[in-house]
Amino acid sequence: MKTSIPELPSFRVSPSQLTHSAEDLIKEIRTATKQLLDTLTPRDAAFENVVLSVAKIDNDIKSKVQFLAFFQAVSPSLELRQEPSVAVSMVDTAYLELFQDEKLFALVDAVHRKCDWSQMEIEDRKFLTKLHSTFIDNGLGLKGENKKRSHEISKRLVELRIAFTENLSSDPGYAWKEEGDLEGLGAERIQALPLDPSNGQRGVPLKKTYMNAVLSSCVRSETRKEVFLQGQRIFPENIGVFKEIVILRDERARLLGFKSYGHQQARSKLMKSPQDVKTMLDELSMHLLPIARTELEALQRAKDPSGSPFYLWDFDYHHDKMLRDNHQVDHGLIAEYFPAKVTIRRMLSVFETIFGLKIENLKSIRGDHIWHPEVKAFSVLDRDSSTFLGLLYLDIYPRDGKFNHAANFNIFPSHSVPGNWISQSGIRYTSFQFKVL
Repeated sequence: MKTSIPELPSFRVSPSQLTHSAEDLIKEIRTATKQLLDTLTPRDAAFENVVLSVAKIDNDIKSKVQFLAFFQAVSPSLELRQEPSVAVSMVDTAYLELFQDEKLFALVDAVHRKCDWSQMEIEDRKFLTKLHSTFIDNGLGLKGENKKRSHEISKRLVELRIAFTENLSSDPGYAWKEEGDLEGLGAERIQALPLDPSNGQRGVPLKKTYMNAVLSSCVRSETRKEVFLQGQRIFPENIGVFKEIVILRDERARLLGFKSYGHQQARSKLMKSPQDVKTMLDELSMHLLPIARTELEALQRAKDPSGSPFYLWDFDYHHDKMLRDNHQVDHGLIAEYFPAKVTIRRMLSVFETIFGLKIENLKSIRGDHIWHPEVKAFSVLDRDSSTFLGLLYLDIYPRDGKFNHAANFNIFPSHSVPGNWISQSGIRYTSFQFKVL
């Protein structure tokens, strides 16, 4: 096992490099697939020569495509945020073709039919089941027009998914308000917001961190209402995209013999049908709704004893106010005791204790090895053996062009290969409210 840190990845890439990397990856996929199909027939098919070979192809794809997609979420460059859509679309299309290949399915299906399930390890059984289901879900069990339509839907869903994600990376815009309308937010916070010199209004970015601050702090209900409603209307172009995705998923599920997309997805879940999920939720509701109603009535009385309507944009403000007034809990004051640097170090210390890790700050990593000056890099090792496990990058503060919410990305996911374990890096980043407002 490795005890030293491997060569660090470079994040200094051009848009064209991402496209070239995608093309190289696609060539690798097709070459490996052709080699497999040229050397094996269904009669020769076994778990070792078919399933493990497909698993290697799958690992190679997933260990490299994440890096291509990553820049869409974090790059300060608009061009570099847009280009991953093209690169990922190319790879996703090639990946889809892999699971629509009749000859490859014949090999996997042969293994699925003749393998001795009782002698297989549980991990092997699970992977083979999932692999076979992926081919079936992509229409390989269908014939004629149904198969053709299923393939069309699969291709279109790839396009829609990429379009949806690309839209999310665009700027959601601002809610422009007079400074007086932001009463309660605090002078320092208000001054930190963008100013329109033509009319003196301040812009509240329609991003989660900023909107949460307004909804929990602004005294004026009308301000909270406008920010909340505008926040619900961001990325309107995704409405049509999402609608088409829902319709196509349902159509394909019915082509495959399921009652709905929900039934298709549930077959591999703990709850085996949508009805099972509904039964569980109904039972939870029976116990939780009375408690929720009691708490909502208390909030409504705190807002207005006369019983005026209580809206969604009222919840955060009056909930925080009730905590301060009735329970002396002030989240803003509490947050002052948890500065980012100390909190992160303590959080990593908890991980070290629970998982037996050693996490070290790589302070010397700068330049090409990070994508923004605020990024911090850490090495993660096994505490007892000092075996290198991976790299952790923290990119915790919001900025223009960056993914809007807390998120976790695997840049190069770890995976096993015969006789070795490939472990490179993951990234964790989130947004802290006190940094912004």
